[in-house]
Amino acid sequence: MRTGSGGLVRLGDIVRIDQQPTLQTITRRDRERAITLTANVIPGVSQSLAIERSMQIAQANMPDGYRVVASGSARTFAESFESLFFAMVLGLMVAYMVLASQFNAFTHPFTVLLALPFSVSGALVALLLAGQSINVYSMLGIILLMGIAKKNSILLVDFTNQARASGMERHEALLHACPIRLRPILMTSIATIAGALPPALAVGPGAELQRPMALSIVAG
Repeated sequence: MRTGSGGLVRLGDIVRIDQQPTLQTITRRDRERAITLTANVIPGVSQSLAIERSMQIAQANMPDGYRVVASGSARTFAESFESLFFAMVLGLMVAYMVLASQFNAFTHPFTVLLALPFSVSGALVALLLAGQSINVYSMLGIILLMGIAKKNSILLVDFTNQARASGMERHEALLHACPIRLRPILMTSIATIAGALPPALAVGPGAELQRPMALSIVAG
């Protein structure tokens, strides 16, 4: 090293050199040093349960000054579910407002949307019986299913209101409207089921990814 007067001094005369092994690269995330742990989910365990259990184990065993955060596919999984849940809630709110303006009433949209829990329950039972989990694909299927069920319910409620406007009593209007509107509802449902049946049976390459979505639509 060069001194202030211009002379040279051996580095070994002024410092002590120790050689120690260290990391070739230092990974940082959010300006903090980070170590990434990866794992695969065993069969029969959902990804959400595996992530929750991993977080609990890490938080219980990490020393002070360390923290654990989800990243990679685990973070994408959580963000996707939050986005889908937000889309489903927002869709229900928009559907209620549109139906309220269409029927010019606040009660009829609620009657239409009463069909949604029954369709979702059918989808959940099918996923349980088939050994499938609630994932991004099944959530997409449930959202699509809710739109189909809402459309069928609109057909019934709207035609029933027309019958009541012509002078029929409520019970009589229902008995008149339901058989007439059953045919278009069955036509739509059968066409939807026929289109979703091949992936629901896991026929063809890559169909296992679409099977949860197809099962939700068919059973719902």
